[in-house]
Amino acid sequence: MLFPERSHLDKWLPWLKWLVIALTGAIVIAAFVSEYNAWYDLYLLPRVDAVDRFVNPFFVWSSISYIALYWVLLLVKLRACYSPDARRRLQVLLAGSVVGLGSILIIWGLLPYVGIADPNDSRWLALLSIVLMLFFPLTLAYVVIVQRAMDVPILLRMGSKYLLARTSVTIVRIAGIIALIWLVAVPLFAHHLRPWKTALGAAILLVFGFLFLKKKSPTDLLQQWIDRKFFREAYDAEVMLSRLAKTAQTISDPAALIRTVSQQISDALHVERVTVLLRSDGSFEPAYAIGPELIPPSGILDQARSSTPLFNSESDSRTLDLQSPELLLPLSGRTQLFGAMALGPKRSEAPYTPSDVRLLESVGVQTGLGLELSETAASLAAAAVERAHIAREIEIAREVQERLFPQRLPLIAGISLAGFCRTVFGVGGDYYDAMELDGGRLGLAIGDVSGKGISAALLMASLRACLRTMTLTSSSDLTQLMSHMNRLIYEASAMNRYATFFFGIFDPAASRFDYVNAGHNAPVLLRKSSGGNYERLRLDCGGPVIGLLPKACYEQGSLLLDPGDLLIAYTDGISEAMNSVEEEWGEEAMVLTAQQASDGTAEDIVKAIFAAADVFSGGASQHDDMTVLVMKVSPVSVLW
Repeated sequence: MLFPERSHLDKWLPWLKWLVIALTGAIVIAAFVSEYNAWYDLYLLPRVDAVDRFVNPFFVWSSISYIALYWVLLLVKLRACYSPDARRRLQVLLAGSVVGLGSILIIWGLLPYVGIADPNDSRWLALLSIVLMLFFPLTLAYVVIVQRAMDVPILLRMGSKYLLARTSVTIVRIAGIIALIWLVAVPLFAHHLRPWKTALGAAILLVFGFLFLKKKSPTDLLQQWIDRKFFREAYDAEVMLSRLAKTAQTISDPAALIRTVSQQISDALHVERVTVLLRSDGSFEPAYAIGPELIPPSGILDQARSSTPLFNSESDSRTLDLQSPELLLPLSGRTQLFGAMALGPKRSEAPYTPSDVRLLESVGVQTGLGLELSETAASLAAAAVERAHIAREIEIAREVQERLFPQRLPLIAGISLAGFCRTVFGVGGDYYDAMELDGGRLGLAIGDVSGKGISAALLMASLRACLRTMTLTSSSDLTQLMSHMNRLIYEASAMNRYATFFFGIFDPAASRFDYVNAGHNAPVLLRKSSGGNYERLRLDCGGPVIGLLPKACYEQGSLLLDPGDLLIAYTDGISEAMNSVEEEWGEEAMVLTAQQASDGTAEDIVKAIFAAADVFSGGASQHDDMTVLVMKVSPVSVLW
């Protein structure tokens, strides 16, 4: 059921083998106790004749059952086999087992049962059964050695491993404990103590006690000694593959990793042809080969993406028989399949053993993880280069945008001007401007383009260019100017792009300030009364934002400025500055800060506003550009 491969019956009914073993073990122990009790003449457990009457028939029927189960499993394997050579070997083995084992059933079971003949009374019949029984081991040897059903060294080596496996060792140790009890403790209660038996039991007790107390199992040492002495090649292959699984973790270059793994596998297992296929644009392409390329059938690599082991897939076994690859090893990372390694036959024509597959699986896992690590490192490196490139482009854009802001503010007698813009991403959509117009007039502008980053900065540059061009030709009718700008920005930008915009012209000769507000935060005019209080005027006359509608109408606002008046224009990044608990600073706090700093210059007021906003935010990251433009009318303006 388990050797050389696990049968389907054991997969369906894994408890069946343990039931058979338990029943057999119970009968064997009962028979042993009965015979041992009589042999030592202990009479601790009375000999039960019923045990003897049950044991003998049980051995007969259990033997029949085991032979029948063997034939059933052999027929199942024969039915599932597609290779002609393998079918021929199984047929020879089945014929030999029928002759050898069937003769035992007939001569020792059927004939005595029906009363025809008893081999215990007939020497020639017993001799005939022995001769016929030899057919089974002879056909088994013929299939293994002559037809190379299994490589003999591998068969011997795997047999020694099964014999010295942990389960076998555990069973032997349990049997040793039972033997100690029956050979040492129980004889002490015998009616006639036999000294030599007690001495033998004491010696066995000492030997088993030493073995149980020893940390490293002697069977492990024995298995290593057998491997080194008699199976040196297989032992070296295991060592090489085990080391390769660890080495694969240290190689970062994917080409070197694939080359090293392929060559080491070829050298360790003496594989003539090895092909590595790696994923490329959704398909798998050969990346490295030793010998002619081995291309597995289509669909196999798709199956490798699932959890089904490729080397146990019955649906593809016939297809694989027609192809050169004998083993397909997936190279999987933590989240995806990076490729596969197609292994051809060994030079010795020996099959891949379960030990080979287990070690190759470990190598495949480490290779897949190495490829994943290499891909991640390459992606990070490419991302770092891309980020550096983008950072450089942003830096260039920032330098360009800084030059779009006024490099030197106009010097108008009786007017103090200052402005500053702080962007979130180096470049942004906030805009402010101050320009000297004909007749000694002063033009002031502030705007906020929707969006962030370079796209907003480009629209801001278009906005500035439009304003500068139109103020050169005509600046008397601000409503017409704003309507033209709205149409130009609408045609030059995407449908979801727009800008809030405020533009005003101050005529120092008439102390008149005309403006149009296109959906922008209303600038605040602070006027100090004789009593020291401040009057607030909001400049909100205008119309909709520009660039959102193809046509828009605007209304112009006008007011006279007095000496000492303070005009504060800002974007929402200032009033909506947030602290760590997402509380907004607010327009009220900004205006109070400006009032407290109103005795200073316009530049002092701008600095005070930004400083107060920074204190409030407490270092919390901001999500919008921050811009302030301040104009202060000094008492000198009364000369006009």
